[in-house]
Amino acid sequence: MIIQMQAKGFNESILQSDSGIVVKNSSDFIQFVPNSSDSNISSTHIIFYPGALVQPEAYAPYARILAEQGYEVLIQKVPFRLAFTEGLEKSVFTKTIDIINSHSDSTKWVLAGHSKGGAMASEFAGEYPDKLSGLLLIGTSHPRRIDLTSLDIPITKVYASEDGLASVEEVQKFSGNLPHHTNFVLVHGGNHSQFGYYGVQLGSGTATISREKQQQQLVMASLELLLNL
Repeated sequence: MIIQMQAKGFNESILQSDSGIVVKNSSDFIQFVPNSSDSNISSTHIIFYPGALVQPEAYAPYARILAEQGYEVLIQKVPFRLAFTEGLEKSVFTKTIDIINSHSDSTKWVLAGHSKGGAMASEFAGEYPDKLSGLLLIGTSHPRRIDLTSLDIPITKVYASEDGLASVEEVQKFSGNLPHHTNFVLVHGGNHSQFGYYGVQLGSGTATISREKQQQQLVMASLELLLNL
C-alpha cells in the first residue's frame, strides 16, 4: 500500500527551486516559499497535513500553485506517514507549534489537511484555536468526535461526490460538529485520491472528472478562504 501511495503524475520540476519559488525539503517539512521580492507575497502561511500513508510530495503541485499566488506553504511530514499513536500525533502538533512560534506574531496561519490529515487538523484546531487564522479540511468526514462549533475562524471543507472514503453522506452526518459559518464546497465528480497526486487507493471511489479539474476546484476553494482572512 505504501508503494501505491507514492507521489506520481507531475513533473519533478515542481519540487525544484526557480526564480519565483524556493523549495526547501527537510526531515520535517517540504516548504514552498515565494520570492521575497514579489510584491504579491502574503503574510498568511499554510501548513498542510498529508493523508494517511501518502507520500508528502503528492501534494506538491497544489502547494506550489498556492505559493505562486504569494502564500508560503509547508507540507508537514508525519511520522511513518500515519502518526498512528497519540504520542506520534502530539509530536506532529509540537512541530506545528514550533514553526508557528518561529515566525512573527503578524503571520497568519491556516492549517489544512487531506483525509487523516484533515482529522488531525481538526484535532489541532480544537486544542490550539488561538494559533490559527483559518482551517481547511479536504476529503475528510472529520471532525467526528470533537465539537468545533465554537471556532470563530474561517473554515472551508472541500469534499467530493464520488469519494468512497469520505462520502457525501458522512460529511453531512458530521457537519454539525463545525460552525454554521463553515463553507462547504462539493467537487462534483471528484474522488478521494485526486485531492493529491498519487497512485491507486483502495476505496477511493471512481472519479468522473480529471485530476486536473478536481485540483482546480480545490485551489479555487482554498484561495477563496485565504483571500477572506
